[in-house]
Amino acid sequence: MARKLKFGVKEESLLESVIHLTSLRENESLEISLVTTLNWMIRPRKIVLYKIYYHLGVKEVLPEVVLDDAGLVVHFDECDFEAMTRLDSRAAFVECQTTRKAVVSKSPCGSADCYDYIYPVFGNREAVIGFFEVTCDQLNETSDKLITGFLDIYHNYLSLIEDSQRDTLTGLLNRKTFDNNIAKIIEIQQQADMPQKKRGPRRRKGAEDGSHWLAVIDIDFFKSVNDKFGHLYGDEVLLLLARIMEKTFRQQDKLFRFGGEEFVVVLAPASFDDAKNAFERFRRNIEEFNFPQVGKVTISIGFVRISYHDIPSTFIGHADEALYYAKHNGRNQVCSYEMLVQEGKLGTVSRESDVELF
Repeated sequence: MARKLKFGVKEESLLESVIHLTSLRENESLEISLVTTLNWMIRPRKIVLYKIYYHLGVKEVLPEVVLDDAGLVVHFDECDFEAMTRLDSRAAFVECQTTRKAVVSKSPCGSADCYDYIYPVFGNREAVIGFFEVTCDQLNETSDKLITGFLDIYHNYLSLIEDSQRDTLTGLLNRKTFDNNIAKIIEIQQQADMPQKKRGPRRRKGAEDGSHWLAVIDIDFFKSVNDKFGHLYGDEVLLLLARIMEKTFRQQDKLFRFGGEEFVVVLAPASFDDAKNAFERFRRNIEEFNFPQVGKVTISIGFVRISYHDIPSTFIGHADEALYYAKHNGRNQVCSYEMLVQEGKLGTVSRESDVELF
């Protein structure tokens, strides 16, 4: 889903621009502010901030923020699969990621003096996470330094924001970021469920292919791990489980540690079968892993479809009910709230479910 805005930057001093940029606490606002501030300073024909994603096992780039010479900003979210293109579709992207330096190439914009300047965007651990593209006539040294300087500020401040959103032990998203992520997902789901006329000509690929799903995950008998081996080994179990979680799920899936031995996964759009298979795969990966000193560990999982008709506490509660059933009926299993209701093992839902399970 792409959102278009008329976003003007006040002609402030350079210092005031930096103050404004570093006053933001939300990634989307930070990205838009970066693009619009540099647009005001260097007046190019176009600026695009790209992000790199792994989609279906392939590195792809998404034009996350686009600003043209008319001052129109378009912000794409990470589920806009149609807007993605393969990273290797542009040699300049590959070169920029490989060399970690800016790349200049002739722009296809039609003007003889028009160039594309592509700068690497760095994330945590200094990995290249995207590209900053400026289309304009030849940049002078001052403009080049402004771009690299603001990208350094963006990188440093983005790292601070991301650190504040992460659980200290596991590096997964923390509990306080959950509400904001869920609000965005509900907005995406509302957009996907709109009639085609209201949604506009662009259709988000995958929106009709499935729903978002939420799973609550709990480590079986984790207290006995801490009691028998000590909290140091208990923490190592949590850390290794988080690493396995990151390897099992897709980049666009959201992974949270809620506290203690409880984790939450929010799946990007998927069918019921694909969602259940993903959670089963994670359960098996944990069951088959040999944790140092501790040995074998198992998990129980309860999951539910996310619907914008419900408030978050409702579907979290439903996932908790499915988890409770799993833990009190054998543990080491994955249970779907909707299936448990269909089978009469849990109370009926408060509204007619529109989930096609089979």
